Amino acid sequence: MGTIKLSDIGNSNGHYRFYTFEFFLKHQKRLGFKRVDLFGATPHVWIDAYKRSSGQRIRQMIQSYGLMPGVFIPEFSSMRYTLGSEAESRAKTHEYLKRCLEFAGELGTGQMAVAANGFLLDTEEKQRRFRLTEELGYILDLAEPLGIRILLLNHFCDDTNMVRTIEDMDWCMRVMEGRNIGPALDVASAYEAGESIKDWLARFKDSIGYVCLSNTKFDGAKHYWGDGYLNLNDIAAELITGEYSGSVGCFCMLRDYLKTPWTADERTAKMLAWAFEGTDCHGQEHGG
Repeated sequence: MGTIKLSDIGNSNGHYRFYTFEFFLKHQKRLGFKRVDLFGATPHVWIDAYKRSSGQRIRQMIQSYGLMPGVFIPEFSSMRYTLGSEAESRAKTHEYLKRCLEFAGELGTGQMAVAANGFLLDTEEKQRRFRLTEELGYILDLAEPLGIRILLLNHFCDDTNMVRTIEDMDWCMRVMEGRNIGPALDVASAYEAGESIKDWLARFKDSIGYVCLSNTKFDGAKHYWGDGYLNLNDIAAELITGEYSGSVGCFCMLRDYLKTPWTADERTAKMLAWAFEGTDCHGQEHGG
Protein backbone atom coordinates (compact mmCIF):
# COMPACT_ATOMS: atom_id res chain seq x y z
CA MET A 1 0.00 0.00 0.00
CA GLY A 2 1.34 3.44 -0.93
CA THR A 3 1.47 6.55 1.21
CA ILE A 4 0.70 10.21 0.66
CA LYS A 5 2.73 12.83 2.53
CA LEU A 6 2.16 16.52 3.10
CA SER A 7 5.05 17.19 0.72
CA ASP A 8 3.16 15.30 -2.02
CA ILE A 9 0.12 17.58 -1.77
CA GLY A 10 -0.11 20.83 -3.72
CA ASN A 11 -1.82 23.92 -2.36
CA SER A 12 -3.61 26.44 -4.55
CA ASN A 13 -2.97 30.18 -4.79
CA GLY A 14 -6.70 30.80 -5.39
CA HIS A 15 -7.45 32.36 -1.99
CA TYR A 16 -4.40 34.70 -2.01
CA ARG A 17 -6.02 37.08 -4.49
CA PHE A 18 -5.39 40.14 -2.26
CA TYR A 19 -1.66 39.36 -1.96
CA THR A 20 1.32 39.00 -4.27
CA PHE A 21 2.36 35.66 -5.71
CA GLU A 22 5.64 35.90 -3.81
CA PHE A 23 3.71 36.26 -0.55
CA PHE A 24 1.78 33.08 -1.37
CA LEU A 25 4.98 31.16 -2.20
CA LYS A 26 6.70 32.29 0.99
CA HIS A 27 3.89 30.86 3.11
CA GLN A 28 3.77 27.56 1.20
CA LYS A 29 7.47 27.03 1.83
CA ARG A 30 7.05 27.91 5.52
CA LEU A 31 4.22 25.40 5.94
CA GLY A 32 6.11 22.51 4.34
CA PHE A 33 4.41 22.25 0.97
CA LYS A 34 6.67 21.24 -1.91
CA ARG A 35 4.25 21.75 -4.79
CA VAL A 36 1.81 24.52 -5.67
CA ASP A 37 -1.23 24.13 -7.92
CA LEU A 38 -1.72 27.30 -9.90
CA PHE A 39 -5.17 28.85 -10.40
CA GLY A 40 -4.69 30.99 -13.48
CA ALA A 41 -6.37 34.21 -12.42
CA THR A 42 -5.40 37.75 -11.48
CA PRO A 43 -3.50 39.15 -9.71
CA HIS A 44 -0.95 36.33 -10.04
CA VAL A 45 -1.52 35.30 -13.65
CA TRP A 46 -2.92 37.25 -16.57
CA ILE A 47 -4.36 35.30 -19.48
CA ASP A 48 -7.07 36.43 -21.86
CA ALA A 49 -7.87 36.01 -25.54
CA TYR A 50 -5.16 38.53 -26.52
CA LYS A 51 -2.15 38.23 -24.22
CA ARG A 52 -0.78 36.24 -21.29
CA SER A 53 1.80 36.17 -18.55
CA SER A 54 5.06 34.30 -19.03
CA GLY A 55 4.82 30.73 -17.76
CA GLN A 56 8.60 30.54 -17.69
CA ARG A 57 8.81 33.55 -15.35
CA ILE A 58 6.17 32.07 -13.04
CA ARG A 59 8.03 28.74 -13.01
CA GLN A 60 11.27 30.49 -12.07
CA MET A 61 9.52 32.30 -9.22
CA ILE A 62 8.10 29.01 -7.91
CA GLN A 63 11.46 27.28 -8.14
CA SER A 64 13.24 30.16 -6.40
CA TYR A 65 11.33 29.17 -3.24
CA GLY A 66 12.32 25.53 -3.59
CA LEU A 67 8.85 24.58 -4.80
CA MET A 68 7.54 22.82 -7.92
CA PRO A 69 4.63 23.75 -10.19
CA GLY A 70 1.74 21.31 -10.01
CA VAL A 71 -1.57 21.21 -11.85
CA PHE A 72 -2.54 24.33 -13.79
CA ILE A 73 -6.23 25.31 -13.57
CA PRO A 74 -7.47 28.06 -15.93
CA GLU A 75 -10.18 30.40 -14.68
CA PHE A 76 -13.59 29.28 -15.92
CA SER A 77 -15.54 30.90 -13.09
CA SER A 78 -17.31 33.52 -15.22
CA MET A 79 -19.38 33.19 -18.37
CA ARG A 80 -16.70 34.98 -20.38
CA TYR A 81 -14.44 31.99 -21.10
CA THR A 82 -16.13 28.59 -20.75
CA LEU A 83 -16.25 25.41 -22.81
CA GLY A 84 -19.94 26.11 -23.39
CA SER A 85 -19.40 29.58 -24.86
CA GLU A 86 -21.51 30.54 -27.88
CA ALA A 87 -21.01 32.73 -30.96
CA GLU A 88 -18.21 35.33 -30.65
CA SER A 89 -17.44 34.18 -27.12
CA ARG A 90 -16.61 30.74 -28.45
CA ALA A 91 -13.89 32.09 -30.74
CA LYS A 92 -12.46 34.15 -27.89
CA THR A 93 -12.55 31.09 -25.60
CA HIS A 94 -10.55 29.15 -28.19
CA GLU A 95 -7.90 31.88 -28.16
CA TYR A 96 -7.94 31.87 -24.37
CA LEU A 97 -7.46 28.09 -24.23
CA LYS A 98 -4.62 28.28 -26.71
CA ARG A 99 -2.81 30.80 -24.52
CA CYS A 100 -3.54 28.77 -21.39
CA LEU A 101 -1.90 25.73 -22.96
CA GLU A 102 1.10 27.78 -24.09
CA PHE A 103 1.40 29.09 -20.54
CA ALA A 104 1.13 25.56 -19.10
CA GLY A 105 3.84 24.37 -21.48
CA GLU A 106 6.20 27.11 -20.29
CA LEU A 107 5.22 26.47 -16.68
CA GLY A 108 6.51 22.92 -17.06
CA THR A 109 3.43 21.16 -15.77
CA GLY A 110 2.17 18.12 -17.60
CA GLN A 111 -1.44 18.57 -16.47
CA MET A 112 -4.12 21.20 -17.04
CA ALA A 113 -7.50 20.79 -15.35
CA VAL A 114 -10.60 22.26 -16.98
CA ALA A 115 -14.28 22.51 -16.04
CA ALA A 116 -17.04 21.74 -18.54
CA ASN A 117 -19.25 24.67 -17.57
CA GLY A 118 -21.09 27.46 -19.35
CA PHE A 119 -23.46 25.29 -21.40
CA LEU A 120 -26.77 27.12 -21.80
CA LEU A 121 -29.70 25.39 -20.16
CA ASP A 122 -32.24 26.09 -22.90
CA THR A 123 -30.22 23.91 -25.30
CA GLU A 124 -31.06 20.22 -25.64
CA GLU A 125 -28.75 17.89 -23.69
CA LYS A 126 -27.84 15.95 -26.83
CA GLN A 127 -26.62 19.14 -28.46
CA ARG A 128 -24.74 20.20 -25.31
CA ARG A 129 -22.98 16.84 -25.18
CA PHE A 130 -21.97 17.11 -28.82
CA ARG A 131 -20.59 20.60 -28.21
CA LEU A 132 -18.62 19.34 -25.20
CA THR A 133 -16.89 16.67 -27.29
CA GLU A 134 -16.11 19.29 -29.94
CA GLU A 135 -14.52 21.64 -27.39
CA LEU A 136 -12.55 18.87 -25.70
CA GLY A 137 -11.31 17.77 -29.12
CA TYR A 138 -10.12 21.33 -29.81
CA ILE A 139 -8.21 21.43 -26.50
CA LEU A 140 -6.68 17.99 -26.98
CA ASP A 141 -5.49 18.78 -30.51
CA LEU A 142 -3.49 21.65 -28.99
CA ALA A 143 -2.46 19.92 -25.76
CA GLU A 144 -1.20 16.58 -27.04
CA PRO A 145 1.73 17.96 -29.09
CA LEU A 146 2.81 19.88 -25.97
CA GLY A 147 2.73 16.72 -23.84
CA ILE A 148 0.01 18.16 -21.59
CA ARG A 149 -2.68 15.86 -20.25
CA ILE A 150 -6.14 17.42 -19.94
CA LEU A 151 -8.00 16.64 -16.72
CA LEU A 152 -11.76 17.17 -16.59
CA LEU A 153 -13.14 18.39 -13.26
CA ASN A 154 -16.55 17.49 -11.86
CA HIS A 155 -18.62 20.36 -10.44
CA PHE A 156 -21.97 19.31 -9.05
CA CYS A 157 -23.45 22.65 -7.93
CA ASP A 158 -23.16 24.32 -11.35
CA ASP A 159 -26.14 23.31 -13.51
CA THR A 160 -24.34 24.63 -16.61
CA ASN A 161 -21.58 22.05 -16.07
CA MET A 162 -21.83 18.92 -18.20
CA VAL A 163 -19.75 16.82 -15.78
CA ARG A 164 -21.50 16.79 -12.41
CA THR A 165 -21.59 13.08 -11.50
CA ILE A 166 -19.76 9.79 -12.01
CA GLU A 167 -22.14 8.90 -14.84
CA ASP A 168 -21.41 12.19 -16.62
CA MET A 169 -17.66 11.61 -16.33
CA ASP A 170 -17.95 7.99 -17.42
CA TRP A 171 -19.83 9.00 -20.56
CA CYS A 172 -17.26 11.65 -21.40
CA MET A 173 -14.26 9.36 -20.88
CA ARG A 174 -15.83 6.68 -23.10
CA VAL A 175 -16.53 9.19 -25.88
CA MET A 176 -12.99 10.60 -25.67
CA GLU A 177 -11.31 7.19 -25.35
CA GLY A 178 -7.84 7.09 -26.87
CA ARG A 179 -7.13 10.78 -26.23
CA ASN A 180 -4.80 12.17 -23.57
CA ILE A 181 -7.58 13.06 -21.12
CA GLY A 182 -8.59 11.79 -17.70
CA PRO A 183 -10.91 12.54 -14.79
CA ALA A 184 -10.10 15.06 -12.07
CA LEU A 185 -12.03 14.62 -8.84
CA ASP A 186 -13.26 17.55 -6.77
CA VAL A 187 -14.04 15.93 -3.41
CA ALA A 188 -16.68 18.45 -2.27
CA SER A 189 -18.59 18.14 -5.54
CA ALA A 190 -18.55 14.34 -5.31
CA TYR A 191 -20.05 14.32 -1.82
CA GLU A 192 -22.58 16.98 -2.79
CA ALA A 193 -23.69 14.57 -5.53
CA GLY A 194 -24.08 11.78 -2.97
CA GLU A 195 -20.94 10.02 -4.20
CA SER A 196 -17.73 9.04 -2.41
CA ILE A 197 -14.04 8.77 -3.20
CA LYS A 198 -14.46 5.00 -3.01
CA ASP A 199 -17.12 5.22 -5.75
CA TRP A 200 -14.84 7.30 -7.97
CA LEU A 201 -11.82 5.06 -7.48
CA ALA A 202 -13.92 1.99 -8.23
CA ARG A 203 -14.93 3.48 -11.58
CA PHE A 204 -11.80 5.42 -12.61
CA LYS A 205 -8.97 4.19 -10.34
CA ASP A 206 -6.12 4.10 -12.84
CA SER A 207 -7.13 7.15 -14.88
CA ILE A 208 -7.84 9.86 -12.26
CA GLY A 209 -5.00 12.35 -12.60
CA TYR A 210 -5.88 14.84 -9.90
CA VAL A 211 -7.86 14.82 -6.66
CA CYS A 212 -8.77 18.25 -5.28
CA LEU A 213 -9.22 18.06 -1.51
CA SER A 214 -12.04 20.56 -1.17
CA ASN A 215 -14.37 20.71 1.83
CA THR A 216 -18.06 21.57 1.89
CA LYS A 217 -21.05 22.47 4.04
CA PHE A 218 -23.24 21.36 1.11
CA ASP A 219 -23.73 25.00 0.19
CA GLY A 220 -21.71 25.08 -3.01
CA ALA A 221 -18.75 26.84 -1.37
CA LYS A 222 -15.23 25.44 -0.85
CA HIS A 223 -14.46 25.60 2.87
CA TYR A 224 -11.07 24.99 4.41
CA TRP A 225 -10.41 21.85 6.42
CA GLY A 226 -11.84 22.09 9.91
CA ASP A 227 -14.58 24.48 8.78
CA GLY A 228 -16.71 22.13 6.70
CA TYR A 229 -18.64 18.89 7.11
CA LEU A 230 -16.27 16.37 5.50
CA ASN A 231 -13.88 14.17 7.51
CA LEU A 232 -10.36 14.55 6.14
CA ASN A 233 -9.09 11.51 8.02
CA ASP A 234 -11.68 9.30 6.31
CA ILE A 235 -10.87 10.83 2.93
CA ALA A 236 -7.14 10.23 3.42
CA ALA A 237 -7.83 6.61 4.38
CA GLU A 238 -9.95 6.07 1.24
CA LEU A 239 -7.23 7.49 -1.01
CA ILE A 240 -4.49 5.43 0.62
CA THR A 241 -6.38 2.13 0.88
CA GLY A 242 -7.66 2.70 -2.66
CA GLU A 243 -3.98 2.99 -3.74
CA TYR A 244 -4.52 6.31 -5.48
CA SER A 245 -1.26 7.44 -7.06
CA GLY A 246 -2.12 10.63 -8.97
CA SER A 247 -1.74 14.27 -7.99
CA VAL A 248 -3.42 15.61 -4.85
CA GLY A 249 -4.16 19.28 -4.24
CA CYS A 250 -6.11 21.60 -1.95
CA PHE A 251 -8.46 24.39 -2.89
CA CYS A 252 -10.71 26.60 -0.77
CA MET A 253 -12.64 29.67 -1.80
CA LEU A 254 -14.66 31.80 0.56
CA ARG A 255 -14.43 35.56 0.82
CA ASP A 256 -13.83 35.27 4.57
CA TYR A 257 -10.46 33.63 3.84
CA LEU A 258 -9.14 36.37 1.58
CA LYS A 259 -7.95 38.86 4.23
CA THR A 260 -5.73 36.37 6.09
CA PRO A 261 -5.43 33.35 3.77
CA TRP A 262 -2.42 31.95 5.59
CA THR A 263 -4.60 31.20 8.63
CA ALA A 264 -6.64 28.82 6.47
CA ASP A 265 -3.42 27.29 5.15
CA GLU A 266 -1.93 26.84 8.61
CA ARG A 267 -4.95 24.90 9.78
CA THR A 268 -5.11 22.96 6.52
CA ALA A 269 -1.44 21.97 6.74
CA LYS A 270 -1.88 20.69 10.29
CA MET A 271 -4.93 18.66 9.33
CA LEU A 272 -3.28 17.25 6.21
CA ALA A 273 -0.22 16.17 8.18
CA TRP A 274 -2.43 14.58 10.83
CA ALA A 275 -4.71 12.79 8.35
CA PHE A 276 -2.02 11.54 5.95
CA GLU A 277 1.03 11.20 8.22
CA GLY A 278 -0.32 10.97 11.77
CA THR A 279 1.65 14.06 12.76
CA ASP A 280 1.06 17.78 12.99
CA CYS A 281 2.78 20.14 10.56
CA HIS A 282 5.84 20.29 12.84
CA GLY A 283 6.29 16.53 12.81
CA GLN A 284 5.05 15.80 16.32
CA GLU A 285 3.26 12.51 16.93
CA HIS A 286 -0.37 12.59 17.93
CA GLY A 287 -1.75 10.48 20.75
CA GLY A 288 1.38 9.64 22.64
